[in-house]
Amino acid sequence: DGYAGCLGGFADLPSMVVVIIIALSLYTQEFFISWREAVTNEEALKREKLALEYEALKNQVNPHFLFNSLNSLTGLIGKDDDKAIRFVKQLSDIYRYVLEQKDKEVVPLATEMQFVNTYIDLMKIRFGENLRVNIHLPNDRQAGIIPLSIQMLVENAIKHNIVSSDKPLSI
Repeated sequence: DGYAGCLGGFADLPSMVVVIIIALSLYTQEFFISWREAVTNEEALKREKLALEYEALKNQVNPHFLFNSLNSLTGLIGKDDDKAIRFVKQLSDIYRYVLEQKDKEVVPLATEMQFVNTYIDLMKIRFGENLRVNIHLPNDRQAGIIPLSIQMLVENAIKHNIVSSDKPLSI
């Protein structure tokens, strides 16, 4: 009887080993599925980031943007040469920033905001007092941000709204 009781305990051992192996297999499978999803999500985010950077760069080099800028400049030449000179300098600063930052994944928020302010100044030369922009930032001005992302938001707000003396745009 004592011998049979001992064997009964060992008889459960193979069942426990099988359960442990199955549980480990399931946990391992779940781990690799989660890991693969995380890698896939990371790659998707990288693709989205690259698409955003490409779109931002394309929008800056967009012939429509350049055409509007040159038209605005033409209107200033002869009428307000000081504004025309400031306009050309700011347009140059915008393109320089785009070229300098295009390969960076993130830039400090303060750096991006200097660029955005240059862009806003350029647009204010074009639209005058009909464009109003109020900026409220977090205290952490060294936080990283995707280059040209805020500028693209401002550009889209201007592009998709009316900016006139009858309907000034507030951003």
